[in-house]
Amino acid sequence: MCAAGCDTLVVVGTGGKPGVSRAFGPGSRGVRRRAVLETLRIRNYALIDELEVELGKGLNVLTGETGAGKSIVVGALELVLGGRASAEMIRDGSKQARVDAVFRLSKPSRRLIALLKNHDLEWDGGELVLSRVITAEGRSRAYVSGSLVLVSLLAEIGDELVDLHGQHEHQSLLKPDRQIELLDAFAGTEEMVREVGEKVAQWRAIEKTIAELEMEDRDRARRMDYLRHETHEIHAAGLQPGEEEDLRSRRNWMANAERIFSLASGALATLYESEEMPAITAVDAALADLQELARIDDRFQAMASRLSGVRAEIEECAAELRAYSNRLEFDPAELDRINDRLSLLSDLKRKYGGSVEAVIAYYEKASAELEAFDTRDHRLAELTEKRDAIQMELRNRASELSQKRHAAGRRLDKLVMSVLHELGMKGGLFETSIRIGGLTHSGMDQVEFLLAANPGEKPRPLRQVASGGEISRIMLALKAVFAEADRIPTLVFDEIDAGVGGKIARNVAEKLRGLAVSHQTICITHLPQIAASAEHHFYVSKETILDRNVTTLQRAEGLTRIQEVARLLDGSVSEASLRHAKELIKEMGPAGKRS
Repeated sequence: MCAAGCDTLVVVGTGGKPGVSRAFGPGSRGVRRRAVLETLRIRNYALIDELEVELGKGLNVLTGETGAGKSIVVGALELVLGGRASAEMIRDGSKQARVDAVFRLSKPSRRLIALLKNHDLEWDGGELVLSRVITAEGRSRAYVSGSLVLVSLLAEIGDELVDLHGQHEHQSLLKPDRQIELLDAFAGTEEMVREVGEKVAQWRAIEKTIAELEMEDRDRARRMDYLRHETHEIHAAGLQPGEEEDLRSRRNWMANAERIFSLASGALATLYESEEMPAITAVDAALADLQELARIDDRFQAMASRLSGVRAEIEECAAELRAYSNRLEFDPAELDRINDRLSLLSDLKRKYGGSVEAVIAYYEKASAELEAFDTRDHRLAELTEKRDAIQMELRNRASELSQKRHAAGRRLDKLVMSVLHELGMKGGLFETSIRIGGLTHSGMDQVEFLLAANPGEKPRPLRQVASGGEISRIMLALKAVFAEADRIPTLVFDEIDAGVGGKIARNVAEKLRGLAVSHQTICITHLPQIAASAEHHFYVSKETILDRNVTTLQRAEGLTRIQEVARLLDGSVSEASLRHAKELIKEMGPAGKRS
């Protein structure tokens, strides 16, 4: 279908290079959104050769005949958000498939910012590009803004950007962790949850310390005996820093004491005390001769003076050597004591450290540990008292939080039921299940949303509801109630119109249009009421080109849009259906987009 007024968004062909042209549409004004999916590029995926679509803010609608490939587009989006990959997804004759999703982020969630930061992924404050490539061998690669990442990380990031509702697994509201977050946002208890989380962290830290202190008495006593033995041994040694060097120096001196005494005595004898002619006697004789010469020739006066100085030096050296020799004492017992001390130091170093200083440091550490053991009972009593106080406070706060959640859950049930009735599920029952569990960072409650789609059925967790259409309407009801609290900016609804018509169809369209005020909303639909409400309408078709089926996607505007809504109304385009389509678009379409 490509009549006048239809701008070709994708030109798909085979046997030649595909050409791609883009159709741009203005976004809605005055909406509060944190991120939008701006561009979806799909290449060689299923029946798609090459496709690029520029999505807008507000309500984006995809229509087309059954089997045209609308769900293929959604499947490609699910793939790029971390969904299952298979070589069967690759278009026949192609080596690989690739899907890129370009998001424009203005105020991303704190968790998304943390994910990007913790994995060193660059984000300049504007675009964020998620990519997925599948090869013919079945291998899959994932990228975030060009950086190779694990598929699991791609899925975590995708969870913060898009919710897919229909026959898809990529639905955050099916996860209990997300459900309790939304209930807290609805109840206004987020600050209480933060306080409880902090108290739980304190409580667990103290519990860990207490567990470490509460070692078995036998192990504790054994450790204390061991520490006492070690500290007593080191303390008894009376270690002094630097003493090992002094002892080694003294031992070296004593080992050479006899030689030292002999050399000192010999020098003294040669200089002064020899029975033959000591140096002092020879100098005295020479000095007498020089003094006599000086009286005859005064030129020898200076020489006599110098020799007189030499004599004085000899006297001084002899006096020092005599004093040194007199002090020399060699005591073999002292040498034994020095060797014993050095042996003790060596033994202590072998046990406790490589130096005397290291042994002293070990002693101080062991003494501190022993002291800590001695004060353990007192500290354990203090910690136990503190833990019990925090636990009491925590239980009171968690109980208060639980009461607020129960009250909010009852209000939520009524609101969701009201919306579900408007959406054609009058026999359904929605229930917020809150059960008491162990204390966690989010309190003592285990929250799960339950649903009975039909009268008489027992409510079951949402993740067990099988029908894609039911899930989509349930999610629409929840999203409508949680519109302001929901942090995920882009919502995709597939099969939301299953079994829906008449007034219910109009109600579904109105809910989607209301939701699109705060979220970018993408809807796959057969309902003319939803198509008429769109701010951006795209038509999906399947064509045969060169004997190959290809899926194309075109922006529907002007007459083309009227014709497509007419087809949805009547199954064919006639004057009556065109007139009805114009009236419906005028009635349901957003301001500024009516044709």
